[in-house]
Amino acid sequence: MSNKIQAKKNLELVSKLADYMAKNPQAEASIPSNASYVFFSATDKELNQANLKLAESLASEGKVVVKAQESKDKTNPWKFVLFTS
Repeated sequence: MSNKIQAKKNLELVSKLADYMAKNPQAEASIPSNASYVFFSATDKELNQANLKLAESLASEGKVVVKAQESKDKTNPWKFVLFTS
């Protein structure tokens, strides 16, 4: 996957997450303020593989990384987990 396609797909996920967080501000209460979010799609395996490499790279630099996992569950469409490589 090219960086351009990866960025475009991640922007789509950012938009979805921003909408969710605007409606559910408590969702990020347990996430460190200095964390970098890396997005994982509910359906796009190729994007998830590319983003896994990104998360591993950020973690290897000592950054706090949160895996933002999109789900197909309409009542709970996002799950957040601190990423550990």
